[in-house]
Amino acid sequence: MRLSDTAQLWMLRQVKHSKVRRRLGEALESGRVVRVWRDEYDSTSTDGILIALTQDWFVMHVVDDGVHLDGLVMMRTRDVDMVRHGHDEYVQRGLQGLGTPVATFTCSDDVTARDLIMAAAELHPLSAFALGDEGEEQLMIGTLVKAGKKRVRHRFIRPNGTWALEDDRWRYEQISSITVGGRYIDSLARFGLPSPV
Repeated sequence: MRLSDTAQLWMLRQVKHSKVRRRLGEALESGRVVRVWRDEYDSTSTDGILIALTQDWFVMHVVDDGVHLDGLVMMRTRDVDMVRHGHDEYVQRGLQGLGTPVATFTCSDDVTARDLIMAAAELHPLSAFALGDEGEEQLMIGTLVKAGKKRVRHRFIRPNGTWALEDDRWRYEQISSITVGGRYIDSLARFGLPSPV
């Protein structure tokens, strides 16, 4: 009996997801820097140190520009295509030598996008999340207005530090990643106009 193309594709995704989850778990346990690819959204990879892993999400402290810890990023595990351990000891030595501590983050295993958005808003004055429902992420940086049951209300801040006049609303299932802090977002929070809400 031959499996349909749909069944074969489903099986391949399950195998891939199992391998990705295993590698993410190993990365969390080891504390080593890993590289994550999400082909559907990223043209490049994301490097970081895993600090939390749940059923549907993982949290990384991003490593940027070689050996600098930047902000946190929370991503859906289902979007990950590949996880590689492979940074040499130079990166580990550099991170230790610069003395910036790796962030900590705790959450329940069944955490939702809504829970993570609310946690991110408590950690930083600007909420930043990406919408991935059209195959290409759009990073939405601003301030959380309300986390409703089905949708989030958010006021967008433009790259020049000015604010949109109206709130936007998005369904939680549209959100593919959430970013907390980092040099770019920190600059907007520090030098942008004060939040109108």
